[in-house]
Amino acid sequence: MAIREARLELKFIAEKMKNRFTVPERLEGTAWSPKVMDLPPGERFLVLSPHPDDDAVGCGGTIIKLLGAGKAVRVVYFSMQEGNFTADERRKEIQAALSHLGVKDVRMRESAVFPPAKEAAATISEEIASFRPDAVFVPSPFENHNEHIRTFESYLGAVEECGNPPDAIMYEVWGPLMPNLLIPITSVWEQKSTAIRDHMTQVREIDYVRAMQGLNSYRAATMAIDGYAEAFLHLPSSSLLRTFYR
Repeated sequence: MAIREARLELKFIAEKMKNRFTVPERLEGTAWSPKVMDLPPGERFLVLSPHPDDDAVGCGGTIIKLLGAGKAVRVVYFSMQEGNFTADERRKEIQAALSHLGVKDVRMRESAVFPPAKEAAATISEEIASFRPDAVFVPSPFENHNEHIRTFESYLGAVEECGNPPDAIMYEVWGPLMPNLLIPITSVWEQKSTAIRDHMTQVREIDYVRAMQGLNSYRAATMAIDGYAEAFLHLPSSSLLRTFYR
């Protein structure tokens, strides 16, 4: 019953959000407060991560909590970063981070080149068909990063072809979104921050731990929650397509 009520409330908020985007002259009643839940509804979750580390940064705390509750989680990486490090160094960092997240089911494309849109959409369609997730974590369209936006657009393309597509749970890394779902992660914050630090070649360039400490703390504070929370935009696939599909 609680899961059904949560889904209905999230769907209601999604309609308010659609009205805000599509009927700008009638903004009354389009504001909302995010739903605070211990976990998002569902049993099986697919995480689309443009690069290894986006999963830990954007939704690592929720991944840890889902796995701790016995839910199924699969992570898909679309490309590996390149820089002043070797592929072997990067693989060791990725495995260390996945270990701290608790993720064992992972698919990784070991290329520094992000896949073309059709290839990425085909990969997502195959993963949805084989894994049968209840919801898919995907970067939001508000991200200020080309490959994050391309991941979102590829997900839209895959969803359009699905007969019964899963919900979308959009997460934030490079750009704040307008959330309708908050997941408290104070109890697993240290575990999440450790997983982020495992990506040593990446955090020596940008302090993602500091960035997420600020963002996750802000998200908790806006809902009078102690500690930290991750924010998401959770939409049924039908609302996702009506709102964002070109």
